[in-house]
Amino acid sequence: MSAKRIAYFYSSKPQPHQFTILVRSIPSSSGKNFSETVESFFTEYHPSTYLSHSMVHRTSKIQDLINDADKLYRKLDCMKSNNHSQQNFRRDGFLGLTGRKVNLLDLYEKKLEDLEDNLRKEQNLLAGEEVPAAFVSFKSRFGAAVALHIQQGVNPTEWVTERAPEPQDVHWAFFSASFIKRWIFKLVVLVASFALIVLFLIPVVIVQGLANLDQLEKWFPFLKDILSLTVVSQVITGYLPSLILQLFLSFVPPIMLTFSAIQGYISRSQIERSSCSKMLWFIIWNIFFANVLSGSALYLVNVFLEPKNIPRVLAEAVPGQASFFISYVVTSGWTNLSSELFRLIPLVCSFWKRLFSGKYGDEFEVPSIPYYNDIPTILFFGLLGITYFFLSPLILPFLLVYFCLGYIIFRNQLLNVYAPKYETAGMFWPIVHNSTIFSLILMHIIAIGIFGLKKLPLASSLIIPLPVLTLIFNAYCQKRFLPLFKAYPTECLIKKDRKDLNEAGMTEFYDKLVTAYQDPALRPVQYARSSDRDTSPLLHSTEV
Repeated sequence: MSAKRIAYFYSSKPQPHQFTILVRSIPSSSGKNFSETVESFFTEYHPSTYLSHSMVHRTSKIQDLINDADKLYRKLDCMKSNNHSQQNFRRDGFLGLTGRKVNLLDLYEKKLEDLEDNLRKEQNLLAGEEVPAAFVSFKSRFGAAVALHIQQGVNPTEWVTERAPEPQDVHWAFFSASFIKRWIFKLVVLVASFALIVLFLIPVVIVQGLANLDQLEKWFPFLKDILSLTVVSQVITGYLPSLILQLFLSFVPPIMLTFSAIQGYISRSQIERSSCSKMLWFIIWNIFFANVLSGSALYLVNVFLEPKNIPRVLAEAVPGQASFFISYVVTSGWTNLSSELFRLIPLVCSFWKRLFSGKYGDEFEVPSIPYYNDIPTILFFGLLGITYFFLSPLILPFLLVYFCLGYIIFRNQLLNVYAPKYETAGMFWPIVHNSTIFSLILMHIIAIGIFGLKKLPLASSLIIPLPVLTLIFNAYCQKRFLPLFKAYPTECLIKKDRKDLNEAGMTEFYDKLVTAYQDPALRPVQYARSSDRDTSPLLHSTEV
């Protein structure tokens, strides 16, 4: 995977994020604004490589105006395309029932003109309202890497640098948040995530009650006659638990995405990677361990507070849940693949939006693959395969069907349905690697416990070196290969920079790089219709 990542880098065209870094905590200087301070600092300390910079502004108010103008423009354009003149008039009194008749086209055009005037005024006012953060661009990738990985100032809390995302990947919402504010948000997210994990134990307890008829009869004695029916008992114990669990689980990915968004990440890709990690460990804990151990939250904590009992407890509990996880693979995995292929829910949502939001036929937003939802699900089924392949081999055919169908379906979706909003460049692979290592360690621990229960001390002793070797291999990978996912080697950067010296289009690229990281909310409004959303027209008129 590291070799593929480097090969991708060599084959890629010059990209703005390869030449740019984000600088936070810019110190204030007397008599200078933040932009002048950045210009002075990098001109002095990076004279041969510094190219330009783009300051970050507080644009939340402008973005609200742009959203209002977009909605009004869609409504206005939809009315013009319908060509129903009678529907374009209404009375301006109470609920449109009283007063004089007015032309809605004229009314909306006037409102749109007012919004545009307010938008221009706010843009002019925000020209000097800068945030102590800036995107700084360099003439070479190596120059950007040097500035990124070397402390810029004597004070470590000033001139803090981090890698810049792609321009279309930037998440502008939290740039104005201070370090303390971001730290508080992270603490709040940590507490909220823990609370969500605890609350999710409630549906897990419900599911375990449905899977255990004896427990269900104790809770609801009046259902004893109904539960005695073979068909009812098979449906309740076989399919209903996993369906209920999947229903509750479907609400978790958007919540995790929201948690990651308020942590202060600067790009959508970072938000999705953080959400992917949260979602993966949430599934492993609440779907695997909570169902396997089948006890109260206090019991689950006590089990893991006594590490010596973990192999024995897992060896006793994991095999008993094999039938549940087989039905979970069928009802959750296979069902999700079929819904991914047909995409009925997005189709209904799209139809609903077109019907009630004023969108018309030529407006279509190409979807992007939800990595934060799909990757944790795939990795969890991989964990089930690794842990159950020697305990209950019957699960393997179901998993094989899932992965084969998943390969075919997702290959089709990636080629013909989805359009990436950003290039991952293999950045999700460390999550896959860590999940695989965890699955192997878990399988080794369960195997040690199984052989211990069967009174086979020699077999248990022979298994003990395996988790140790796995951890050594993981440490080797973390030391040798993980740095390639954080930064490209000097050799790659310099080779790529030297190759670009012979490219004829680099001058044009540098010209575009100067404005690549300008906040979309500060771009001038254009009236001539364009397919670009950021410069789409608001009125069919000439610029004032």
